[in-house]
Amino acid sequence: MESSTHPQNPNTMASMYSSSLEALQLPFENLHLFDNSSLSLNASSTGVFPDPQRNHGLGFSRVGSFRSCLDYFTGESMNLGSSMFDNVNWFNGFSNVSPGFQPIFSLDSEYSYGYSNWVIDMAKTEEGSKDLQKLLSNSTNNNMIFSWVFDFIVELMIDQSGSYLFQKLIESADETQLQMILEKLLVPHNYIYYASLLKYGSCSIKKLITVLEKSPLITCVIKALSDKFEKLMMDPIGQYVIFECLDVLDSQTSDPLNIQAMKHCLELVRHEQGSVSMSGFVTRIKGPRRDQLLKLISRNSAFLAQDPTGNYVVQCVIRLQNPAMNDQIFRNLEGYYVKLSTTKTGSYVVEHCLLSSGLDRVINELLRSDRLVSVAKDRYGNYVVQTALKESKKREISLHGSLVVKLEQHLKCLQHGHGRNVVSVLRSLQ
Repeated sequence: MESSTHPQNPNTMASMYSSSLEALQLPFENLHLFDNSSLSLNASSTGVFPDPQRNHGLGFSRVGSFRSCLDYFTGESMNLGSSMFDNVNWFNGFSNVSPGFQPIFSLDSEYSYGYSNWVIDMAKTEEGSKDLQKLLSNSTNNNMIFSWVFDFIVELMIDQSGSYLFQKLIESADETQLQMILEKLLVPHNYIYYASLLKYGSCSIKKLITVLEKSPLITCVIKALSDKFEKLMMDPIGQYVIFECLDVLDSQTSDPLNIQAMKHCLELVRHEQGSVSMSGFVTRIKGPRRDQLLKLISRNSAFLAQDPTGNYVVQCVIRLQNPAMNDQIFRNLEGYYVKLSTTKTGSYVVEHCLLSSGLDRVINELLRSDRLVSVAKDRYGNYVVQTALKESKKREISLHGSLVVKLEQHLKCLQHGHGRNVVSVLRSLQ
């Protein structure tokens, strides 16, 4: 973007207050974005991956339904309800897993692989998933089920019914098993990212974040998410995985995400979904990065206020009622209030200024302008004038009187079009 001298310099402001509307209203063309190069990012966004000891490939073939295979081994038709699991010896009879099962095991035999297929078929049905979840009551069952589903852990976590079993399984998993799951999800592909884009996969990842909250393994998850931060924030489902990190984790643990937010902020806020996500991010961010991110948005508020999507983030920051940030926004918008009032996106920002501590700045600029009547008759501007009248009546009676006097001089002109809305408010406030 072409750079230029920012209009908010002392000489420009001095001439603004002493000149007519033409000098008062600064052109949007002079606006440019300030990057965040001056903001300190003294933190690493890298995490430590588990040392990959082996790489299991994903398999999605099926050797038959769970029911038919079960009937073959038992010689009789079995009820797939919870009663079939009452005797845990049934599992010991059809698996090569002993009660002394250890988390590091071999799944390479054709027998174990085939059995995993039957169990994963069952886990992907509503009743089967519930039955398997009931088994996760002791370590022996946990280890057996873990061994059966491990090769299909990604398929399990993105399935509607399977995701519930996955969430229950990681709640009961030990640190070694959790590390194995992370290795499966991260090497060689970032399945954490891909799962985060899916409805049920995102639920599984959010649960994983909660389970790993106090574990050193959480750094692996944060690293995987921060690597794909911009894409996740531009996705209507993926954004909630980022939000889960901010809601659950402390600011130090989630700091790599904060760094990425500052790095991609100005691109995201000008993206339709990205602006929605950044608004949610701004309200959740904690720690020292919060002020740095708010300052970045505030510095660029004059540009973002007239952007079709960026204006929403400016509104979000104003609603936070941070005195220092709001003061910077109101100062940056001086000279633009009248122009912004007559645009769809900008009028919302100006109304937010009127509803907060920027009331006097906006009304003073409207009073100095020779386009107040034009604003009052504008399809968007009339809402700004209505809000100015109502808020000044409650908070700044002297400004309210001045505004009423100036508008009443043009009542006849305001009787037509959108100006009638302003006349109606004037009468209701008498």
